[in-house]
Amino acid sequence: MTDLPCDPSDEIDVQIARLRDMFVSHQVFHDFKLLFDRHLRRRRAAIRLGSRSEARGLALIGASGSGKSTLVDRLFDNHTDLILPTEGLDVAEVIRLLVPSPATLKNVGTTILSSLGYPLTRDKSVGIIWTQVRQFLQMRRTLFVHLDEAQDLYISKGVKTRNDVVNTLKSLMNDKDWPVGLVLSGTPDLIEMINSDVQLKRRIDVVHLGAVSWISHEPEITEIFTEFVGKSGLIPSIELQQREFLKRLVHAGGNEFGLFIEMCLSGIEEALYDGETQLRLGHFAEAFRRKSGCIPAFNPFLAQDYQSIDVRTIMGWLDLDDPSPDGGVS
Repeated sequence: MTDLPCDPSDEIDVQIARLRDMFVSHQVFHDFKLLFDRHLRRRRAAIRLGSRSEARGLALIGASGSGKSTLVDRLFDNHTDLILPTEGLDVAEVIRLLVPSPATLKNVGTTILSSLGYPLTRDKSVGIIWTQVRQFLQMRRTLFVHLDEAQDLYISKGVKTRNDVVNTLKSLMNDKDWPVGLVLSGTPDLIEMINSDVQLKRRIDVVHLGAVSWISHEPEITEIFTEFVGKSGLIPSIELQQREFLKRLVHAGGNEFGLFIEMCLSGIEEALYDGETQLRLGHFAEAFRRKSGCIPAFNPFLAQDYQSIDVRTIMGWLDLDDPSPDGGVS
């Protein structure tokens, strides 16, 4: 049988996939990892001593597109000293879930049970579900529960529901039989939930994934762009080696780390699919046009007064909770 000829586009797809799988570390990642490792050691030490002292938690706060989900996933997936849920293993030190929609305590509890390997076979009350959650967290020796988009449990809810959410989260951390720490990630709205309760605020350490600016992040921005271009095998044109281009690139990403990375990758992708060996400004302008459908006057890679352009409105990022293209970044 004759092998079918290899489609050149397949190799490009693989190359792009490798680029998108790259992880770009930065100071916030190191800060978050340091805090998590301290929490992890404390929980293990307490267990060795037979202590039932309350667990603590940490929260990662960032705007849509900042790269929160990717940062936490990277930490857990590549942690050298953490037992993740694995088939055949009884211990699962971390349980991860995206807060489901609708964001109710019942749905979250049901999702946790499923993640622990104990899906509900029939409908049960919220109280019974969370009693089972605590029981099975102890059975699986779980140390932390990660709730992504945790603010959805709290924002736009009534007073009673908000109180129930806060009390339920606190009950996990101070359970008398098996305290479990929390890892929360979400938008700045999450701060409102944390600050709503003195005890919760005391138990949660907060890390902010702030906006990116040229003034404060010039070395990191330059290094990241240079690394991506180098890995792509493309030759950057002279105009891409100027500071002005990188300023436009940051603005096109809405000054968010994850979206800045996405714009880097999108421009490179355009060049690779065009079969080019040189990466040019036009590739980034085209990538932005494809995503936004905007006219040249509203394209930050083409407009003279690009800083006056509200790219978040043009790209529709204001309507996203945390877009998936955090791709390959923390």
